[in-house]
Amino acid sequence: MAVLTAHDLTKVYGSTKGTATTRALSGLSMQVDAGEFVGVMGPSGSGKTTLLNVLATIDTPTSGTVEVNGISPAKLRGDQLALFRRRRLGFVFQDFNLLNTLSVRENIALPLALDGVHSDDIERRVELVAVRLGISHILDKRTYEISGGEQQRAAIGRAIVPRPAILLADEPTGNLDSKSSHGVMQAFRDLNEKDGATILVVTHDPFIASFCQRITFIKDGKVFSELRRGADGRQAFFQKVLDSLSLLGGEFNDVAASRV
Repeated sequence: MAVLTAHDLTKVYGSTKGTATTRALSGLSMQVDAGEFVGVMGPSGSGKTTLLNVLATIDTPTSGTVEVNGISPAKLRGDQLALFRRRRLGFVFQDFNLLNTLSVRENIALPLALDGVHSDDIERRVELVAVRLGISHILDKRTYEISGGEQQRAAIGRAIVPRPAILLADEPTGNLDSKSSHGVMQAFRDLNEKDGATILVVTHDPFIASFCQRITFIKDGKVFSELRRGADGRQAFFQKVLDSLSLLGGEFNDVAASRV
């Protein structure tokens, strides 16, 4: 069953009245099914960030449609759209976006508090999420008292505690060292494999992408190719990702070469 469907997305920036325009997306279509862990990769300027912004309702397409569980956010306005974002979409950003004035517990609980969930239910759900992510021991710490990897896992907790239809992540390990990156991606994989979470992550890093079940490569605002992980393990899939990136050319030739 499709959780997210994007059909014939086009996004053009700039005016058509005498000024230059930039076509970031050009008739792009894709689908993410329930329980999938999908990666999106592409060279700089390929449109992957624009795609994520459109899917996340941060930006609107020039044409084309996006549906989440059969609902088109483009048809929602005001409070309805805010409620849709809070309940249906989970967001994980590169820079964590946690509130330094709140504890880790309070950061994770925030979307539930905004939604008027009873305090007992909030506490129970925060504790369950913390156990799943291995951060129960830091719940009462402030964000500046914990590591970057712990901050990102807290951000993941905040994103999943409302039980969204899909979790959208933008370069979630971009500010982390390799050890913390591995821990964060293991958390994503556990959420997917053990809890059935549907996840879409945008990344430039083939190591991060190798945790996914399927990768969509985009170039010039269009789907260039797709790659599915087989039964031969993550290391073999990692090599296939490198091979696919070399076909995209440009900056990815250097990435592929450095990883071999």
